[in-house]
Amino acid sequence: MASFERAAEALPAHLAALELTDVGPMAGSPLSANMLREVRLRDGSLAVLKLIGEPQSAEAATLAAWTAHRVPCAPLLDHGVGTHAPDVTHLLLGKVPGAALPHTEMAAATAQAVRLFRQAHLKPPAEVEPLHGFLSPRLHEAVQIWRESGLPSPDDALRVLTDPDIEPVLLHGDAVGFNLLRSGDGLALIDPAGVCGPAEFDAARWVARSLAVTGPGALDALTEVALSADPLLQQPRFDACVAVELVIEVRHRITSPHVFLSVGAPAQTFSADTRLLAEAATRRLAAAL
Repeated sequence: MASFERAAEALPAHLAALELTDVGPMAGSPLSANMLREVRLRDGSLAVLKLIGEPQSAEAATLAAWTAHRVPCAPLLDHGVGTHAPDVTHLLLGKVPGAALPHTEMAAATAQAVRLFRQAHLKPPAEVEPLHGFLSPRLHEAVQIWRESGLPSPDDALRVLTDPDIEPVLLHGDAVGFNLLRSGDGLALIDPAGVCGPAEFDAARWVARSLAVTGPGALDALTEVALSADPLLQQPRFDACVAVELVIEVRHRITSPHVFLSVGAPAQTFSADTRLLAEAATRRLAAAL
């Protein structure tokens, strides 16, 4: 809340300094503490001003790399940390026409999304964080919740991401429907996490998150689609990354079932599906380790 309030207080200063006309608030992820405003540039075109109430450079570095390499994304027009207000990060983004991909459409878009991830997997900028550091607090919390819920503890989940043979690439890091825009016949990336790691992670997270709506029975079919869409992905590492993501997803399902039900998870099988996903994660971790 403090981060959001800091961003909100800084809005007038950024609008004035960047000579932007405020069009109005935009809806973002309900989990985000960032402020999003639709703005009009001096040339009359529309853009998006994103204010983050803390210093942060990784997202801008990711978007700058994608913009420079013509990866379909919200292009970065301007950014700064503390430029117009202390401790507030701003990103000025070109507005991409389109709408966020609904969770119910993720599975059907798997091949298209995985091909887009491959385009986005560039050499990582210095500002981005290694994936294992980004996920570590989430995994530690997930392990504790698994134990408290009587599930077999996936203690070694983080170890599969620290393989010294992994050549890290720039990742989206938070691959889910509301972070991709359906723009015409294509997709565009928004809201990257600012991380780098194994190329298999983005596709694995996408597949794991698609299971919220499809159910656990779709895992093998979606895995086949993802690996066919990007033949450079290595299946053992992909399976390990799916397992890591399922550890986190099961934690979310235990603590926040309403979030999954709101995006279309089947209520009548929710508890049984959660246990099946936990079992799938455990099997894949055992195979990876």
